[in-house]
Amino acid sequence: MTAAYTYLDAEITSDAADIIGNRPARVPEHQASLWANYEVGSGVLEGLSVGAGARYIGASFGDSANTVNVPGHMLVDAALRYKKNGWQAALNVSNLFDKTYYSTCYEAGSNKDLSCIYGEGPVIKGSLSMKF
Repeated sequence: MTAAYTYLDAEITSDAADIIGNRPARVPEHQASLWANYEVGSGVLEGLSVGAGARYIGASFGDSANTVNVPGHMLVDAALRYKKNGWQAALNVSNLFDKTYYSTCYEAGSNKDLSCIYGEGPVIKGSLSMKF
């Protein structure tokens, strides 16, 4: 099992006077992750491993004025792997439950129009490798 947590107390210290002391845009205060993996050590399924985990990205601001709130989100990922005789086949799925979320928001252009970008839906990746 692997766990991680980040607390980041970021602050703008040098810029236009009206944003000094604000949190920088697109910088969450909290991030965390948890991952568990189980590998079969013997028997007919020896070499098979299954893993699952969650990633949390906390709320942030989409602008340096701290007026545009970007909500935090949690994503669940999973993995399946099989190793035998130097070969490995793996299947990984990110955002397993198709969570809809904003990956970021920002102000753009001279009018400071707000633009938000949705995060990716489920992404499935497969691989086959050999060690020699």
